[in-house]
Amino acid sequence: MFQHIWPVLNITTRRCFHSSRALKSVPRKRSLARSLAYGLTGSIAGTVLYDGLANGFENVAGAQRFLRSFAIGLSISVDYAWSLKGLQEGDGAYEALLPEIHLRSAKKLLAGCLENGGLYIKIGQGVAAVNHIIPKEYVETLRQLEDRCLTRQPGEVRALFVQDFGAPPEELFASFQYEPIAAASLAQVFRAVTRSGEQVAVKVQYADLRRRFDGDLRTILFLQRLVALLHKNYNFGWIVEDLQGTLREELDFVHEAKNAERCARDLARLDFVYVPKVLWNHTNERILTTEFIDGCKVSDRKAIAAMQLDLAEIDRQLFTAFGQQIFSTGFVHADPHPGNVFVRKDPANPRRMQLVLLDHGLYEQLAPGVRENLARFWEAIVLRDHAAMQRFSQALNVPDYRTFAEILLQRPLELKGRGFSTRLTEQDLAYMTRQAKDHFDRIMGTLRAMPRNLILVIRNLNTIRSIALDHGDPIDRPRIMARCALAALGPARRTVRNFLWVTFRKLRFEFLLWRQSFHYWMVSNYLKLLTRVGRSPDTSHLMNINVAV
Repeated sequence: MFQHIWPVLNITTRRCFHSSRALKSVPRKRSLARSLAYGLTGSIAGTVLYDGLANGFENVAGAQRFLRSFAIGLSISVDYAWSLKGLQEGDGAYEALLPEIHLRSAKKLLAGCLENGGLYIKIGQGVAAVNHIIPKEYVETLRQLEDRCLTRQPGEVRALFVQDFGAPPEELFASFQYEPIAAASLAQVFRAVTRSGEQVAVKVQYADLRRRFDGDLRTILFLQRLVALLHKNYNFGWIVEDLQGTLREELDFVHEAKNAERCARDLARLDFVYVPKVLWNHTNERILTTEFIDGCKVSDRKAIAAMQLDLAEIDRQLFTAFGQQIFSTGFVHADPHPGNVFVRKDPANPRRMQLVLLDHGLYEQLAPGVRENLARFWEAIVLRDHAAMQRFSQALNVPDYRTFAEILLQRPLELKGRGFSTRLTEQDLAYMTRQAKDHFDRIMGTLRAMPRNLILVIRNLNTIRSIALDHGDPIDRPRIMARCALAALGPARRTVRNFLWVTFRKLRFEFLLWRQSFHYWMVSNYLKLLTRVGRSPDTSHLMNINVAV
């Protein structure tokens, strides 16, 4: 009987034993998990509290920026991979869908840059500036960052002055206006008066930029390398790699002040150019103080008209100044947009105008060989010497000399007409449109392959040309730039023989320049006349090559 009962008792006993052990283990496991959770929560809270006391929550904010950026990058990557799955480049569906994905992705990047601020805004601005390579959806969306800046905490300016100079602004200056008169992604500008009574502009960097620069830059570089690993067609990482060096320079206002003084020395012989002087006793790496300039932006046509200044003269001096930098000094302002170029009446002679160059944080140094080859290439364009154009273009590492010439001129190198007539036929228009399309395709290919120091030159020329276009394009820009190029090629020694040779060369050059400009003027006005009398649609866009860099 016991033999029959024992198996039942044995099973029951084991079940009870296991049930009891299970009941005892559940609270223990729960207790362990709860302890780990409490410990982890306490550690995080302690870390956050310490970071708040020691660093003003900068590490916490950095982690938030990293996670936000990673999430945006992952979202964009998945969007491209999922949306384009099964599609091949070249079919209609791929080309139709791609702009939509570009736009969605650009909007996500814009939101992330605005949320993260600081370096992210500056990188976004830099990406938008490379608009000869980046899809237009990104360019047009990220250009909204050009007018954005960080919000400054109350008392931040005062605290920064105390840290750097040991005293607040009101003790260093006779007066200091805490309301900024200008703002950008890296700094704000304030107006002040020195103890000696001099009006000054004080550029103050955002206090946390240096502290967060390296961490944010590492995050951006990590994400773009991750994207490059996941997407084989991604080849834009060099943009951020290039920007990091220039961004470090922009964070150093001592470097900017030295650039300003060198620019002033280089252009000293041009009395129509002025660079505000630096007040070194109130300048360091984060604070830059210069004399205050009363003037208006070069794009402010109403203010220019109120000063009774001539737009054509302004543009002539503008192209001459930057032509001097490109061909003669080689020390070229990297961003001469309207906000960095002011116009005023010359204090020494109110009947003359004067250009005031601002914001000298970014410059490019062109090597003497690059400057000389570029000047000789431009001379060859005027002389119509195709062999020389090819030789000097190849010396600049640009294989397609014809397209390179059109990029510099921003108009066709040669105007090969199909005969003057009183009406443009459909075949004529199709031919001109096809040529313009071929020009555009070649230009984009040449820009992508062009050395980056030449991209800077093209960007500089395009920026100042856009200013002239806004003025109504009153002067012949290629003519002025060609004269600057020829002037840079003059012999160093002044002898009678050199004088005679230079005179002959200049006369021949001026005649060919005039003939070239006259030919272009005739064809342009002929096409405008046909449009005006209703014998042809508007063809002005076919006579100009817009190079957006």
